Amino acid sequence: MKLKLYLALLALVVIVFTFQTRSSLDTVIFMRGDTVRTILPVAFEPYSLTVKATQPAAEAAGLRPGDKIVGINGKEIKGLHDYLAITDQARPGDRADLTIVRSPEQLPQTININFIARPKYNGGWTGWLINVALLVVMPFFCILLGFWAAFVRPKDPLAWLLLGLMLCFSQLVGDRAGYRGIMLDAAVIYKDFFGVAWPAAMLLFGIYFPDRIDWDVRRPWIKWLLMLPLVADFIISVGIDLGELHSYVFESALRRATSPFNGLLGFFALLPVSFFFIGISQKVYSTVAPDARRRLRLLLIGTMVALTPIFLLVMRRLILQKDAIERDVPFWLFLTALMLTLLFPLTLAYVIVVQRAMDVRMVIRQGVQYALAKSGVRVMQFALSAIAIFAAAALISNAGSHPVAQILMVSIGIATVFLLGTLSERIRKFIDRRFFRESYDAEVILSDLGEKVRSMVETGPLLETVARRIAESLHVQHVTFLLNRGGAYQPAFAVGYDSMPIVEFPEAAGTVTRLKREREPVVVYADDPDSWIHSSRDMVEERMMLARLDTQLLLPLSVKEKLPGFISLGPKQSEEPYSNTDLRLLQSVATQTGLALENSQLTATIANEVAQRERLNREVEIAQEVQERLFPQQLPPIEGLDYNGACRPALGVGGDYYDFLLLPNGKFGVAIGDVSGKGISAALLMASLQASLRGQAIQGTNDLATLMGHVNRLVFDASADNRYATFFYGQYDPSTRVLIYVNGGHNPPMIFRRAGGEEKLLRLETGGPVVGLLPDFRYTQGEISLLPGDLWVGFTDGISESMNEAEEEWGEDSMRDFIKGCYGKSAAEVLALCIEAADDFAAGAKQHDDMTMIVVRVI
Repeated sequence: MKLKLYLALLALVVIVFTFQTRSSLDTVIFMRGDTVRTILPVAFEPYSLTVKATQPAAEAAGLRPGDKIVGINGKEIKGLHDYLAITDQARPGDRADLTIVRSPEQLPQTININFIARPKYNGGWTGWLINVALLVVMPFFCILLGFWAAFVRPKDPLAWLLLGLMLCFSQLVGDRAGYRGIMLDAAVIYKDFFGVAWPAAMLLFGIYFPDRIDWDVRRPWIKWLLMLPLVADFIISVGIDLGELHSYVFESALRRATSPFNGLLGFFALLPVSFFFIGISQKVYSTVAPDARRRLRLLLIGTMVALTPIFLLVMRRLILQKDAIERDVPFWLFLTALMLTLLFPLTLAYVIVVQRAMDVRMVIRQGVQYALAKSGVRVMQFALSAIAIFAAAALISNAGSHPVAQILMVSIGIATVFLLGTLSERIRKFIDRRFFRESYDAEVILSDLGEKVRSMVETGPLLETVARRIAESLHVQHVTFLLNRGGAYQPAFAVGYDSMPIVEFPEAAGTVTRLKREREPVVVYADDPDSWIHSSRDMVEERMMLARLDTQLLLPLSVKEKLPGFISLGPKQSEEPYSNTDLRLLQSVATQTGLALENSQLTATIANEVAQRERLNREVEIAQEVQERLFPQQLPPIEGLDYNGACRPALGVGGDYYDFLLLPNGKFGVAIGDVSGKGISAALLMASLQASLRGQAIQGTNDLATLMGHVNRLVFDASADNRYATFFYGQYDPSTRVLIYVNGGHNPPMIFRRAGGEEKLLRLETGGPVVGLLPDFRYTQGEISLLPGDLWVGFTDGISESMNEAEEEWGEDSMRDFIKGCYGKSAAEVLALCIEAADDFAAGAKQHDDMTMIVVRVI
C-alpha cells in the first residue's frame, strides 16, 4: 500500500514540476527578453482575435478596433492554436496578409502588415520582484510544502489534503505555460482544474484540519452540496479555454450562454472559502487543548490577513459585474491585496512545520522512503564521481604531454572522488540521524542529552528537555514525568496530551513498588493477561491510570535507594516494540536524569534557603533601624552635666538598653539595662521595657521604688516566663545635685570621685532583683549627692566581659583602672576610649554579647 502511494506521489511530482517549471521559465524568459517572440502590432480582446487597440503601423495599414481576424496568409484562424502556429514560424519584419471581417454585412478584406517582435518587459526591478515572488517563488514554495508533507506522511489524509490545497493555490496566479499543440490543451485543463478546485480544498481543509468538525459528522452531505457548483464551474471554464484554443465560434457561443450565471457561480465558488473560515473559527473557540488552540488561532489570523483583501475585491467584481479585478480599482490596492496572498502558504508552513500541527517531522522509520533516501545519495555520489573522472580526463587531454600537468590532473580527480565519498557518507549519516531511528547512534543521543542535563539546575527545563528529546528521537507520542510530591507520584510534565493527565500513584502502589525493586525499565503489556499489571485485583485502579497515560514503558529515576520519580512512555508511532538498544539507552538517560533531578532539587533547596536568609537579613536590618530609633537621638543640655551613651549589638539587634529622659520640673532621667537572650526576641523585650519606663517616668514621680515595681509588673506581663532584664534607673535633680535611683539586678554603676586629694569609687547597688522575673516585688531606692568632678559610668557586661581569642575576660577591674586614667576627659572621650580599650583587648575576637555604656560627668 505504501509503495503504491509513493508511486502515485512520484507520478504527481513529474506532472506538477513539468508544468510549473515550464511556466516559471516562461515567466523569467519573458521578463529577461532572452528570446524574440513574433506578434502582430495590435492588442486583442480576451478569448478572441478581435482587435482591441492598434499600434501606428497597424493603424496605417488600415486596421481598426473591432476588426476580427479570420485568416493569416491564406490560412483560416479558428482558434488560438492556428494563430500560434503561424506566429511561432514568423520572424519580425515578415509580411502578414490578414483576412479581417468588420461586420457580418461586409465581405472579408485583406490587409498587409508586418510582424513585429514582442516588446521587452520594462516593469523595472519592482516589477521583477513582484513577478518572481508571485509567479516563481510562491508556486514552488507551495508545491514543495505540499509534497514534503505527503512524502513524510503518505498514509495521512490530511497530508494529501494539504498537498491538494497547495497545488491549487500555486495555480491561482499566473498564465498558462508556453506549450504548443496537445501539451497546451493539457496545461489548460491542469490550470483550470487546480484553479477551480481551490475552494473545494479550502472547504475540506477547514472541515478536517486538524480534526473533523462536529457538524460535518452529523451532516456530511452539506460539503458535497457546496461543491456541486464547482463541478459546473470547472466544466464551463475548460469548455471556454479549450474553445479559445480550437474554435472561437464555440468559445463565444459558450460564453454568451453561460454569462448570466457568472455571478451565481462566482458566489458559489466563494462560499466554500467562507466555510473554511467558519470551520477554523469554530474550532478555535471549541478546542480545549492550549497548543491546538494556539495553532488554530495562528492559522485563522494568518489566512484572514492573507485572503480577506483579495476576497473583498472579488466580491466587489461579482456584485458590480466587472470583467476583471485589476481594471476598476487602483493598481496599488490590487497589488497590495495580491502580495498579501503570499502570507497564506507562509502561515500554513509556520503552523504545520514550526508549530508541528501535523507532526510532519516524524518520518516513517522503515520502508521505501529510507531506501530511496540512501539510494539517492549513492546515485548522487556515483554521478558526481563520474563527472569528476570525465572532467579530469578532459583536462589531462588538454594538458598535452607534460607529465607534471597530467600528474596534477590525476591527483585532482582522485582527491575529488575521495571528497565526494566523504561528503556522501556524512549526508547518509545526517539522513540517518535526522530522519531514521534505526541508524541513529545511541551514543550521540546519550552524550548530547547528558551534556544538556548536566548543565541544568532548574527542574522545569530539565523535564521538558528530556521528555521532548525522547519523544523526538524515538517518535513516542506520549511522555509523562511523575515526581514524588507529598507521598504520591503525580505528573510534573507531559508531552502529547491535550491537558495534563490526572493520575496519582501512592508510594505503596504496586507500580511504584515494582520500580523500586527492579530499578530498571518495566514494560507494560495491557493486553497480556499474564502481565504483572493483571497480577492482583488491587491493580485495577492502577491499570486505569496507566491506560490514561497510554503507558507501554516505565523508566525509574533511581538515585541510590530513593525513587524521586519515574517516566511513562507511550507506544512508538512506528508501532514496533522497544528494542534492547532502546531500553539500554533509555535506562542510561533515566539514570542521568535522576541524578540531575536530585541536583536540581538540591539547588532549589539551597536557593530557597539563600532567599530565606536574605529575607531574614533584611528583616534584621529593618529591626536594627527601628531599634536605633529607640535610643536617644539627641543629647539636650542639662545644667551641670556632660553626658553621652552608646550601644553596639552583637547580632545586629540586641537586648541592651540605655536612655536619657527630660522629666517635669527640669529633672533628668538616666536608664541602662540588659535583657536576657539575644536577637529579635531580646530586642522586642527591650522595646517593651523602654515603653514601660517612659510611661511611668513621664509622671514625674520621685517614688522610684514604686515606679520600678510597676515596670517590673508590666515587663512580667509582656514577656515569657524565662525572660527578664537587669535594669538600673536614676533621676538627677540639677538644682540639688541629688541622684535617686533603683538598681534592678544590674551591674552597679560606678561613680569615680576625687575629693581632697583622695580617689573614691562608689557603687550604686540599692534596689532589688531583675525586672520581669517575679510578678510582684517591693523595690528599694537609693540616694546620693554628686559633686563637681564626679564621673558616673553605667555599663553592661558586654563591656566588662569582653573576650579575646584565648577566652580571657577584660574584667571589671581592668575596666575600672582604665576609666580612672580617663579622669578629666569629656564624657564622649571617656566613652570612646573605653570601648576602644575593650576592642583592643579582644583583638578581633568575635563578641557574643551586646556592648552598652553611659558616661555622665558632673561639671
